[in-house]
Amino acid sequence: MLRITNLEEIQSLLLRIQYLVDLQERRDSDFVHEVKEWLSKLEKVLDNNRMPVAGNVAALRGLLISAERGVIPAGVEFHGRSTKRKILDAAAAYVLRQTGDLISSVIQKDHERVAEAERLSRQLVAIAKAKGLLLERPTGDNFTDMLTAFWRTLSADPELSSGTVNVEGLIGPNDALIILDRTITSDTPME
Repeated sequence: MLRITNLEEIQSLLLRIQYLVDLQERRDSDFVHEVKEWLSKLEKVLDNNRMPVAGNVAALRGLLISAERGVIPAGVEFHGRSTKRKILDAAAAYVLRQTGDLISSVIQKDHERVAEAERLSRQLVAIAKAKGLLLERPTGDNFTDMLTAFWRTLSADPELSSGTVNVEGLIGPNDALIILDRTITSDTPME
C-alpha cells in the first residue's frame, strides 16, 4: 500500500511522459538520453518504495541500452531504411509506452483507494459542516495538531465515526489527515 506522497511522486513521473513525447515529436537528439534518465529516476522511486516492478523498469531500460549497442528489440518496427537513430528512437518510444502502461496498471488500485478516501472525506466534512462541527476551530500548537483534534472530533461523533474508520482503513491515519486538510482547504471559500 503506497502512501499518498509516494503515489503522487510516481504519478508526477508518469506526467513526464508528455514532455518526453514532445522531445520525440521535435526529433530532439536528447530524446533517448532523457528517456533513460527518466527510467533511472522511476526505478529509484519504485525501489525506494520497495516495489518489485522496479525490476521490470530496469529490464526495459536494459532493452534501450541494447538498442544503443545495435540490437533491434523485438516488437519494435519502423519503415524505411534502418539507421541507428531510427532504431534508438523507436526503441525509446516502445520502452516509454511499455513503462507507462506497466506503472499505470501497478498504481491503479492505490489511486482508486485514495480516490475513495477523498470521496468519503468530502462527505465527512460536508456532514461536519452541517452539524456545526467544522465551525469550532480545533485548538493546537500547530496546524497538524489542529487537524488531529478535528479528526478526533469527527471520530467521536456517532454519525461520523464509521466514516473515519473507513477512511483510516483505506489510507491510514497519517494520510487521512492529509486528505482531511485538502478537503477542508479545497472547500474554503475565497474572500
